[in-house]
Amino acid sequence: MAPDPERRQVSFPKLKYPLFREEEPKSPQKWIKAKQIQDGAEGFWRIHDSIYDLTEFIPSHPGGSQWLSMTKGTDITEAFETHHINSTAEALLPKYFIKKADSPRNSPFTFKEDGFYKTLKAKVVLKLKDIPGDVRKKSDNVTDFLFVCLVVAGPLCCWLWTKNLIYGAAATLILGLTLCALTICAHNYFHRADSWRMYLFNISGFSYLDWRISHSMSHHLYTNTANDIELSFLEPFLQYLPRPDKPLWAQMGAFFYPVVFLFTSLGCMIKEFVAGILKLDDKKLTLANAIPFVLPIWMWYISGLFLPWTLLVWLATTMISSLFFMIFGLTAGHHAHTNFFEGDVPREETLDWGIHQLDSIIERVDYAGDHFKSLTRFGDHALHHLFPTLDHAELKYLYPTLLEHCEKFETQLRTTTFYNALISQSKQLIRKRPNNFKQKVKQSS
Repeated sequence: MAPDPERRQVSFPKLKYPLFREEEPKSPQKWIKAKQIQDGAEGFWRIHDSIYDLTEFIPSHPGGSQWLSMTKGTDITEAFETHHINSTAEALLPKYFIKKADSPRNSPFTFKEDGFYKTLKAKVVLKLKDIPGDVRKKSDNVTDFLFVCLVVAGPLCCWLWTKNLIYGAAATLILGLTLCALTICAHNYFHRADSWRMYLFNISGFSYLDWRISHSMSHHLYTNTANDIELSFLEPFLQYLPRPDKPLWAQMGAFFYPVVFLFTSLGCMIKEFVAGILKLDDKKLTLANAIPFVLPIWMWYISGLFLPWTLLVWLATTMISSLFFMIFGLTAGHHAHTNFFEGDVPREETLDWGIHQLDSIIERVDYAGDHFKSLTRFGDHALHHLFPTLDHAELKYLYPTLLEHCEKFETQLRTTTFYNALISQSKQLIRKRPNNFKQKVKQSS
């Protein structure tokens, strides 16, 4: 079925529905292509209601050239506002201005100077001056330590399988958990300027480049809306959006989701290779696609275990990592049944981007302020979404500022526990009826 260009979003009916959201095979590149058609950027870069030609700036972009080269022809307002904490980038814009946009933005979010997010960002800029300058090294040290552990434990795990099956199985579980923790740590880096540590994300079978689009540009900026393509990638197996016609078998996802989680990273890796070989959506294979295979080759070469057995150990390790990566990711705060999702009634037709983030997340208190847990389990997630380019080691210092700001704007950072979040995401898979945030705001005022 051909995409319907006239289709509108359910929660924001004045806005266009992402053009290729339902088209298979789904890919981050299709999402970008749809934005290039629907955003009114006229082949350049749109920020708010202005068009800019940033072509000359691509090679000198401090965050790396990918961020701009991938988003050419799209509206990058949300990315521009949230990825630049200070005003340096904004001061450069007049140099690249072309014209005013001819069409309204296809986004419900605002960034008013006196609004929740912009005023919070101004406070955070001041607070960052009080944070120790070398605090980011804590995250670097944890990430490097986990990488060394993976390198050492991989061959050791294979060797233990030759000595004792129970020891081998236990070592594989530990190796899988280590890979999971390292993958989540690496996620901390692909949000920011290019770094060698972002490539560690690929060891698990995922692609940091695809996730820069699907996670950093889509999920982070349009959380739980129709433009959040991370939700669409799990469909039809796991259907998190509340729909009156959600079938019973989809609601049963509340019970079979662990099976889907086990195969997620392997599925992404296979999909990546098929797309690259067939050149779907202009996808090209690069050396980064070979990174997942470095681990099994290393395990086999050092341990001397029979190659087919080594591959089995590697597959088991990858599946264990995938299971826990997805569990920690989907309990991070966004998939609770009390959150906003496409299909729900928003508090307003247009709303402050920061307020929307609070409507679409409920923070796990188990990990708040604990650097190791935050870095390896998607912790401090509300602050991470509000300021994605900050390191996780910096986030714990910002809680007093955020909580005081929420009180001023008569909103709140909702909290839960890991186990309640796990139950709540199952309830969301079952949920068919929409939440009414407009009504909730009236009741609380």
